Amino acid sequence: MNLQESINNLYQVFQSYTVLGNLRERSCDCCVTDEEIKELLSKPLKEIQPDEIYHFMSSALTTYGDINDYKHFLPRILELTVGYDFLTDFHCYEKLNHANWKSWNENEIEAISSFLELLLIHHLNHLEYIDLIFVINLSIKYLGEEKTLNIWKQHLTENHLHFFVDYKLSFSDTIFLDFRQTTFDEWISSDFILKKLESLYLKTEDKIEANRISIAYTMLENER
Repeated sequence: MNLQESINNLYQVFQSYTVLGNLRERSCDCCVTDEEIKELLSKPLKEIQPDEIYHFMSSALTTYGDINDYKHFLPRILELTVGYDFLTDFHCYEKLNHANWKSWNENEIEAISSFLELLLIHHLNHLEYIDLIFVINLSIKYLGEEKTLNIWKQHLTENHLHFFVDYKLSFSDTIFLDFRQTTFDEWISSDFILKKLESLYLKTEDKIEANRISIAYTMLENER
């Protein structure tokens, strides 16, 4: 399954949830306007734009709709996290925890977990590593440390290797990954990573960068 297929699966799994009755009655009169509700309901689910669903996403289950409404809109909310700006909004994934999603029907849990795994893979291949830190930490929180690390191992890129070099030489005190420190340090000093760094060093033509790789390699090797 690829990312788009996992998105399609979300829509299929959650298609039984619809906005029943009057959404106005399940929304705070002071916090949610009639115009916002009308705008949210005016388009097919897959065509709703980020600015049209943002208020619902950030206020669902508290002042805007109930759990049935949330599950109806959830596939579109998650689909929009393929775009990094929506992904990094605190409310997007915290609402899943607020809704206690891991207690839902098994097929719903599986659909969300599968999407999150493929979303991580997508962003591993497309984001600069500074932005990637957020995605890694998000994955650790929702998929767990072991699964996140295994996915990262399988989709390691040269960009990630440069991140390890920068992390070791410059940013270890300022970059915060939610892995247990020993878990991450043991991985980046493993034979697997050291061999990757050695290959990167041999193909790097820039002498300054090659020297940085060499220094990081030596530090990692000595710390084992």
